[in-house]
Amino acid sequence: MSFFATCRFFSVFTCLYFGGVNAQVNRFLMADVQVRNFGFDLGVGLKKSWEPDLTVERYGLRVGNIQHPKEIYVVNQSLPASEPFVIDKVNRVWVLRPYYSRGIVVSERKSRFDIGITLDGSLHLPLAYAWPIYVWVYRSNLPFDAVEEVRYDPQTQDVQFIGGESSFVKGFREGRLIPGIGVSAALSLEWGSYRNLSNTLSIGIMNDFFVQQIPLLHSINRNPQMLPALFINFAIGFGHND
Repeated sequence: MSFFATCRFFSVFTCLYFGGVNAQVNRFLMADVQVRNFGFDLGVGLKKSWEPDLTVERYGLRVGNIQHPKEIYVVNQSLPASEPFVIDKVNRVWVLRPYYSRGIVVSERKSRFDIGITLDGSLHLPLAYAWPIYVWVYRSNLPFDAVEEVRYDPQTQDVQFIGGESSFVKGFREGRLIPGIGVSAALSLEWGSYRNLSNTLSIGIMNDFFVQQIPLLHSINRNPQMLPALFINFAIGFGHND
């Protein structure tokens, strides 16, 4: 077999192996909002689908907070100009979550009037960052009263003397990273312009597991280490095809 015949053979084989010579790739740049049991996420990513294959691939990055379901906001009515704060919450926790998702198309979207249905499975690597909360504490020091900015410690600080939380970023440098791993599964509904616009509503379940407990509340015996949750995700994307 000549050199040119060999090259032609491998070119044809490669095209057939990766979906045929007429395969077409649709790419969408996506932005999404996700609400779950333990907080919310904002994300960006890339979605790819192949024609005529019935598969969808997504990957990207989300960032959001982690909250405990027992969090209670209060306002100290005994101190003027008090602001809301969470009783017993000693750390703010936000998480960076890169993800990769693979989906199987159950119902194709061939026009702007169709609704596509996809079953998706996802793997993500959450990286949580927890930093201490600072509060304003009223001190009655005769002959002058004062308000001090201190790290929140429910053991030593009486709620009746707390006038609210300090700056959101106060104590950020004192935080620590907590890595984890997570999976999710979802049913996704997609509509919009077939080639250029994609609106997707996903409903599913997810579970994150961290290497240690997430230090949210002070007094409870066990803060969460595994975070199972239901979620709703809405994404919008703009794309093109190759």
